[in-house]
Amino acid sequence: MKLPELFKGTKIISTVPQENAAEIEISGIAINSVKVKKDYLFAAIPGFKKDGHDFIPEAINNGACAIMLEKDIPLPEGIVRIMVQDCRKELALVCRNFYRAPSSGIILTGVTGTNGKTTSVFLLDSIFGTAGFKTAYITTVNAHIAGRPLSFDRTTPDSLELNEFFADCISEGVEAAAMEVSSHSIDLHRVDWLDFDYFLFTNLTQDHLDYHETMENYFSVKNRLFTGKEKDIFGGKGAAINIDDIYGREIASATALEKITFGIDNPQAILSASNIVSSIEGIDMTVNLKNSDSPSGAWSIKEGKLHVKSLLCGYFNVYNILGTLSIGIMAGIEIPAILKGISRMPGVPGRFEKINTGRDTNVIVDYAHTPDGLENVLVTAHSLLPEGGRLISVFGCGGDRDRKKRKIMGSVSAEIADFTIITSDNPRTEDPVSIINMIEEGFISRGDCSYKKITDRKEAIITALEMAGRKDIVLIAGKGHENYQEFADRKIHFSDQEIVKDWGKA
Repeated sequence: MKLPELFKGTKIISTVPQENAAEIEISGIAINSVKVKKDYLFAAIPGFKKDGHDFIPEAINNGACAIMLEKDIPLPEGIVRIMVQDCRKELALVCRNFYRAPSSGIILTGVTGTNGKTTSVFLLDSIFGTAGFKTAYITTVNAHIAGRPLSFDRTTPDSLELNEFFADCISEGVEAAAMEVSSHSIDLHRVDWLDFDYFLFTNLTQDHLDYHETMENYFSVKNRLFTGKEKDIFGGKGAAINIDDIYGREIASATALEKITFGIDNPQAILSASNIVSSIEGIDMTVNLKNSDSPSGAWSIKEGKLHVKSLLCGYFNVYNILGTLSIGIMAGIEIPAILKGISRMPGVPGRFEKINTGRDTNVIVDYAHTPDGLENVLVTAHSLLPEGGRLISVFGCGGDRDRKKRKIMGSVSAEIADFTIITSDNPRTEDPVSIINMIEEGFISRGDCSYKKITDRKEAIITALEMAGRKDIVLIAGKGHENYQEFADRKIHFSDQEIVKDWGKA
């Protein structure tokens, strides 16, 4: 693709040299100098730890013929320099141009919020798949294109990876896709210029304040998807919004998108769940429908009731089911196919995952790593206890992340669990003992002594398993699907599920 076509619509400060630049043919794009090949464009992205500008010489050496950069750095003769104000921002449009807007040929749903994103994406994939669509998805657990597994390093990949992903989707005949949309990805322009059809808002609770600093900033970033002010950047025909959430109500009252609202026993919601029975086997509930018509005529809901069954359990999953049911309706999928898609989704690795130990020990592994997420899974697990059973909680908090939530999470576990073992999560560059002591403050403030501190996570898990009786439930929270533990100087293989299963075999 020639440079003028590649940079169509972008904001360029200068192109040097201008002569013959229009004839430059770009064969690929890279943001990692190692991946540069002959006649590539290299985008010098200033990162949090490394600056792409420092790798320009390597990129040129590997074959780059053009460099997009923010800093006034002289380049060798014959290399085209495209100066922009924000490389990351312009990269999203450059990638869209290069791959010829691949997401525009797919029914694309973006799921955003603090908790429930992964489960919602899995539910959507099941719903669209049941309706006969060839599907793809991207989650923190994994990704797939028409059943072919992939993996990414972050919740929402960068704009280059996303456009490559959707280009592959088109080549494999994918018709519908769902993906998690993190607040970081919105703020860092990773999802700019994707053609979303629908957005699903799950909830907003304290998380990522190490990055956003305040809940107001966190919400403001998420809300950009729904206001309609940047519809040319994000797209969006409709939105499913949880109005039991205070931030969801604010989104619903101001959004320019067509919307279906949902909640539990909420008379204001278009879809409202009632008669909920949640057990270790799953969820059985009634969904009450209110009359509602799409302003554009795309969908219509008539007053009535639906009987919904799911293999998922827990009240927090009721919201995930309601949100994805709403998206299915907006997408024009027949109700029986939606309900079948919901009923056949077995669960998500590391999301309230029940582990078979081979012994009379009940174990659940969950990714909950926020105060609200931990509270939800603890309350749910507690509700499943037989009479005389105890809930034993095992969790820690990640290092180099929001420190404010540590004491809060300690307080949450102190209130709900019968006994807690505070342990290490991914300490990264922080001292794990220091993190554990911050969590302990939540117990101390409540005057609660029903806890133990064990820094080694494997030892903590085994201690909990050994102390559990057959009526007890051990909830291991924080890492969920992750199969590693990250320290300052190394990253090791570590799986909560494997520790539990190995103990069961011993």
